[in-house]
Amino acid sequence: MGGNGHYMGWWGHMGSPPQKGIAGYTISPFAAKPFQGVVHAAIFNTFRRTRNQALFVILPVSFFYYVWTQARDKNEWLYTKAGRHELAKALAE
Repeated sequence: MGGNGHYMGWWGHMGSPPQKGIAGYTISPFAAKPFQGVVHAAIFNTFRRTRNQALFVILPVSFFYYVWTQARDKNEWLYTKAGRHELAKALAE
């Protein structure tokens, strides 16, 4: 395959006329520092992202905790002598 001016070869060896005017650029692996500052960036990026999401977590959790403690305290009070008396009076009305 690929003879007589035909460049269509098998997969992986398709063949083609010589390419002209194509420039390839690379960076030296010794000049590239892919992990430069990764620990520093990870620490401060994590802090920034946590700070930006804090209100979305703290407000619902604090609201739930407030409602839960109020309900728990009201339930405990209803099972005292004064609470049962007031509950019976409220149900009688």
